[in-house]
Amino acid sequence: MSLACPEEWAARGRALLGDDGPWIGVNPGAFYGAAKRWPPERFAATADLVARRTGARVAIVGGRRSARSARRSPARSARLRVSSAARRRWATLVGVLSGLLLLLTNDSGPMHLAAALGTPLVAVFGSTDWTETAPVSARARVVREETECAPCLLRECPIDHRCMTRVGVDRVAAAALELVAP
Repeated sequence: MSLACPEEWAARGRALLGDDGPWIGVNPGAFYGAAKRWPPERFAATADLVARRTGARVAIVGGRRSARSARRSPARSARLRVSSAARRRWATLVGVLSGLLLLLTNDSGPMHLAAALGTPLVAVFGSTDWTETAPVSARARVVREETECAPCLLRECPIDHRCMTRVGVDRVAAAALELVAP
């Protein structure tokens, strides 16, 4: 599956991102429920590590929940937050995603859009079945922890969220750097 970003949409993305990239996008939200969300402070730490190694800047991508997550634990290197208004305008979101060096994300709609665009991405999976909903792209990596309770397909974890809390920053950063290292 692939998606071509029309030039007009790409121009919208460039207008938001600016020319001082390259850009790493961080999408810490996921609509289905908290069980699908890797801790926002881990996204921030991963983005900082990858940004330092690549010279990239960080853009927070997503809706209101992503913005709230980012405010709770912003990446030190974050220079831009793509507003929830951009998320509601699919053309703008597609334009932003197409202009990224890399997307760090949960299992989410923007993950699938980025995969279809061919944008390199690392997706952290927990409660959902990665064999069913993994991004379809040779430029995508899934990072997950094998646990006895996953995939549970629940919106909220009734125990300790081990499928996500056992996924470390170093593993996600290593997968990201594998995709974008020169």
